[in-house]
Amino acid sequence: MSTNEAIARRTPRAPGYSLDREYYCDERIHALDMERIAGRKWIVAGHVDQLRQRGDYFLFRIGDESIIVVRSDATTINAFYNVCRHRGSLICTEPAGRVNRLTCAYHAWSYGLDGALLSARLMPADFDRRDNGLHRCHVRVFHGFIFVNLADGDPIDFDASFGELEPYLDFHGFATAKIAHRAAYPTAANWKLVVENFVECYHCTPAHPEFSSMHPAEALVAFGAGPSSGPPEAVESYLPKLQAWEQRAAALGRPIGTIDDGAESSHLRLLLQRTIRDGFESETEDGSFASSLMGKRRGPDQGRMYLSFSPFTHLVATNDFAVLFQFTPRGAMRTDVDLTWLVDGDAQGYDVPKMVWGWDRTTLQDKRITENNQAGILSRRYRPGRYSEHERRVETFQAWYLRELESGGG
Repeated sequence: MSTNEAIARRTPRAPGYSLDREYYCDERIHALDMERIAGRKWIVAGHVDQLRQRGDYFLFRIGDESIIVVRSDATTINAFYNVCRHRGSLICTEPAGRVNRLTCAYHAWSYGLDGALLSARLMPADFDRRDNGLHRCHVRVFHGFIFVNLADGDPIDFDASFGELEPYLDFHGFATAKIAHRAAYPTAANWKLVVENFVECYHCTPAHPEFSSMHPAEALVAFGAGPSSGPPEAVESYLPKLQAWEQRAAALGRPIGTIDDGAESSHLRLLLQRTIRDGFESETEDGSFASSLMGKRRGPDQGRMYLSFSPFTHLVATNDFAVLFQFTPRGAMRTDVDLTWLVDGDAQGYDVPKMVWGWDRTTLQDKRITENNQAGILSRRYRPGRYSEHERRVETFQAWYLRELESGGG
């Protein structure tokens, strides 16, 4: 058995406890995470509103990889590794821009927006340009979201993984949505700590006053981080209120459903729709709208949707805006946390500060507490700690993670 196999197959913790220290800081485990999990999943790189015209591009960085995501025509978006086929230099060095062709500044090799090599000066007679186009990355656009997959061979079937999410994404109008605001919160912590923090609401009341002010307290206990994130008795107590709201929301055209993937799933998807605070129409400080109604809504329904494509990509949508969360591993103790606020494609005069208020403060708080968590884990006195009944989704995530690490993430 290889060293990597031995690392992947070791038993890291007792059930009901956090992971051992090395899973949050060891470079070898991080390399396995990238190879076996992050490198084989469909991960949202961005939204089509970032690429409005031919030649628009942005860079998506994950681990040590830089991916050029570029619009080549009105209907086609491509993704290429940002590596010149000559001697490996980066081609695009700016995080975003607009180009007619992709040109390496080192020796001026240039490529079309389809990745084909167009120009390479003074090459030998037996050099074949057709064999030296850019290396492609798997890419798929789904309701406006641009997914990439770094797998070397055939990737996991996209439609089988995400097809059933279509009615919910369609209802919110994401395919034609536009970006109202984007913000970066780079976090000095392992990606698993970022995810674990996001999929439990045990910390919501003490750490997030703004977030807690927009939601019923009983809902945060029962469903704060998804269908199976809270204690069973809290779920049972809140369920009648949830079911009554579902009936009202369905009458206004909202598709109703729940997805709660277990550890055996390919992407650990999640879908939960529930109420926000009584009297609130939106996740804003005073509960009033920051923008016009989004998508196919016939009227406000006092609800919100939490959808997780995978542990790396999450989506929260209220009546008038949505927030895309991207958690991208960059190093053993470094994660890019990026938020994108989306509004309806026809929205005019929306209030960005009002819209951003809640999740900006909450994410800054998450950055601080997650970085503190990472710093504490580095102590020689750290020992795996026992989970509460309010952290059940963290256990599901860890079981999924360990299964993926051992199986290779296919």
